[in-house]
Amino acid sequence: MEDISRKEKKHLVMSQKQRIDFHTGVQFPRRTQTSFLMSNVAHKNSKRFRHKIFCAIQAVSPGLENLGDSVTAFEDFTAAANATADGQIKMRVDVSGAKTQTIFDDVFSKLVAAAQPIPGFRRVKGGKTPDIPKDILLHIIGPSKVNKQSIEKIINSAVAEYVEKEGLKVTKDLKVEQSLEELEAIFQPGKNFSFDAYLQLQETNSTKF
Repeated sequence: MEDISRKEKKHLVMSQKQRIDFHTGVQFPRRTQTSFLMSNVAHKNSKRFRHKIFCAIQAVSPGLENLGDSVTAFEDFTAAANATADGQIKMRVDVSGAKTQTIFDDVFSKLVAAAQPIPGFRRVKGGKTPDIPKDILLHIIGPSKVNKQSIEKIINSAVAEYVEKEGLKVTKDLKVEQSLEELEAIFQPGKNFSFDAYLQLQETNSTKF
């Protein structure tokens, strides 16, 4: 896996008039992270623990009063989310096959355009290379490169749309539980794709709990 420190540093742009766009490279762990689930709380304390989290959410970010253990449906994906005690949101996102195919095709087309002229093929009038079979182009560019960029774009776009719809205020940190290698192993354009991610809520006041 490419060292994340070598990737272009990007930033989260917050806007009330347009969709929040995560311009940051997704942070993938070298090993799968330990899950922050409320199931580790003893049943006898769960009610008090849930109340404590709810109070913290209200202090950290508006628009979260109804978050709880919620499932939000979008046109191309669904997001199941719950809040953790340390001001994070744990998400499970399931993306449709149609969306994975659309993003893969877009990423592939841009990489092909950036690779012009294609080595080994004569350019025709206008400086472009002739029509080349997709499988050959994919081999030249590298399937892994296309897949990894597609995965990152899928994750960023889905999380950004979720944040916008829920009206959340979050930091630029976006961490994915699975490694990039694990996600690439299961990724197939045109097939459903799932991942787990963590968002860090942005504090809006100094209220403590």
